[in-house]
Amino acid sequence: MQQGSEEAFTVLYNHYGPRVYLNVLRMVKDDLQAGEIVQELFTRIWQKRSNKGISDNFEGYMYRIAQNLVFDFFRKLKRDHQLLEKFRTLAEENYEHIEEALQLKQHSHFLHKAIEQLPPQQKKVYELVKLEGCSYKKTAEIMGISPLTVKEYLVALKKSILKYIITHTDAAVLVAILSNALIMIK
Repeated sequence: MQQGSEEAFTVLYNHYGPRVYLNVLRMVKDDLQAGEIVQELFTRIWQKRSNKGISDNFEGYMYRIAQNLVFDFFRKLKRDHQLLEKFRTLAEENYEHIEEALQLKQHSHFLHKAIEQLPPQQKKVYELVKLEGCSYKKTAEIMGISPLTVKEYLVALKKSILKYIITHTDAAVLVAILSNALIMIK
């Protein structure tokens, strides 16, 4: 084999291959991986056939390379597992953010539809106080009404929005929408 005889290499492969395969299989517990490791082992032996270590102690050399290949396999497996966990964590975090953003957008749209159902005066009070940030006094001046009326409109519009939400959703969605809607209209 050291002089390039493929027949000699085949004899060594047929003699040691099955035994090495079984040893590797016991360690990696996967037929395909064990086969690939044995193939890599004999490929390296062929490539380094002129190395003095091979002729001095072929079995020792072969088992040392096999052991190193198994260690490499487990190191790569560990790295791949860590990378997969990192990816999974990142994907879950991003998915949660996307899901939250979609839900908020849906709830905002639903709240907008509820506000569109309000009488014009209540809708105007909502826009001035909640969207533009005007005080009750400023809103009252703009609309030509008293600050107490502004407060009464806000109470009425909260009731109207809650009634709209309750009549237009099922119970599971209702809880989520109500919690977001209350935050948005406070």
